[in-house]
Amino acid sequence: MGATRADILGKHPLRLILLVGLALRILAAFNSPGYLMHDDHFLVVETGASWAVGEDYNNWMPWSQRANGIENPTPHQANLAYAGIVSGYFRVCNAVGFVHPAQQMLLLRLLHGLFSLLIVALGFRIAEKLGGERPARWTGWALATFGFLPMLGVRQLVEMVCIPPLLWATWVVLRSERRTWQTWALAGIGIGIATALRYQCGVFGLGWVVALLVHERKWQQAVLNSAIMGCSAVVTFALGQLQDVLIWGEPFAQLRAYIEYNSTHAGSYPQGFWHQYVWVVLGLLIPPFSLAWVYGTAREVKHHALLVIPPLAFFIFHSAFPNKQERFILPAVPFIITAGSIGWHAFIGSSGFWQRRTRLHRGLVVAGLVLSLGAGIGLCFVQPKKSRVDAMTALYNRGDLENFLIVHAEGGALPPQFYSGSWNKYWTSDLSTDAANHRQVMCNSPRYTFPNYIVFSGDRLLGEAVEQYKSIYPSMEYVEQVPPSRWDRLLAALNPHNNFERILIYRIDPAVECETR
Repeated sequence: MGATRADILGKHPLRLILLVGLALRILAAFNSPGYLMHDDHFLVVETGASWAVGEDYNNWMPWSQRANGIENPTPHQANLAYAGIVSGYFRVCNAVGFVHPAQQMLLLRLLHGLFSLLIVALGFRIAEKLGGERPARWTGWALATFGFLPMLGVRQLVEMVCIPPLLWATWVVLRSERRTWQTWALAGIGIGIATALRYQCGVFGLGWVVALLVHERKWQQAVLNSAIMGCSAVVTFALGQLQDVLIWGEPFAQLRAYIEYNSTHAGSYPQGFWHQYVWVVLGLLIPPFSLAWVYGTAREVKHHALLVIPPLAFFIFHSAFPNKQERFILPAVPFIITAGSIGWHAFIGSSGFWQRRTRLHRGLVVAGLVLSLGAGIGLCFVQPKKSRVDAMTALYNRGDLENFLIVHAEGGALPPQFYSGSWNKYWTSDLSTDAANHRQVMCNSPRYTFPNYIVFSGDRLLGEAVEQYKSIYPSMEYVEQVPPSRWDRLLAALNPHNNFERILIYRIDPAVECETR
């Protein structure tokens, strides 16, 4: 037993790190369903799942736009690559008869969790190569267990999915003692894959050009290596965007739409100070670790330019760009942890202050690990948007859903229709709607199915909404109530802009409601 334990802990520390990271991601996959924000569900899951059954939830495709009366369809600004991959997953699930939406999502979370372990393994190997065993252990444990990372690893966030190819590109270069043109071509493939998934990752490629100019002693060699990497990245990116030719009949249609949209609409999204992401990183990575990692990363700019400058360029780009949302900076976080671990250990190795206070440093590390691991485990149990997801799952489980009407007593949150198992165009209304007239409109609609369920969404005004509709719909029959999660309540308490909903589900009889009066 002793030899086996020594083998795991001493000779192969990465094995234990990956096992713990896997355990946390399995925990998150089972215990943290739902979605964090609009983009990781409605732009990925609803999109991909609808395509898998011949629908087009977001009306992005040209044939859908024509069917809705748009004579000259235009590309949406979204990148279709990741949503297309997810759509392929749903196609496979449907083909083998694995069709329950909640179960499909559980498996999808597990697959994302497995994929995210590549971040752990690659970060460990890079830190081991450049800094040795201790920085590698720091990096590995942090990427496997730290704070939000296990929970984020099972989400359908393209900002997380694009990280492994970026780290792989870095590892391909740094592992090689003698770098040939094949080395730079392979690195370009990684950058191209990441950029095909998320356009902004192309900034990493520009950062590589700067890094090579800093790293290489001969600028001619730096230019040649950059050219090889750039050509490889561009070809890979182009192959990852071939769907534009199939859909729109021309290359890079979605990319052009993305650039045009952001050039005119960037200011309509959340704005922030130029230093906003500095505080995001310092907070997300939890002090005192975040302070050590940021300092360590800054210390390694010249020593390990190939590791530090590409994510630094990405960081500067997003800090300058007016649209600032916290998740945008996630691709840089594993690089900060990896470079920061290397830099911090190099610093304490030469610092007289820390050499005289090794017990203090060890105590801070242990305290930080306990705090971060506790946060990591706790976040594996959060259930964001629980009431919305559970309400749609309840409709699916009823087995007789034809369509539903959602009544927004407060707010106007989109229901995650995927979980209902139906892609019929659902109906919406609120307390200002003339309910009686709206019922007649639904009864007389030639295109959309009359609902057999009414879903009431809100909080304080929920009872008022139910009473108003009871007077209009004589067949209303109570089915169940779906409460929000503690996580959603906490977010709403911390920030009033975050909404949470209780949801009441009622069944109605279309024959009764649409009979001639």
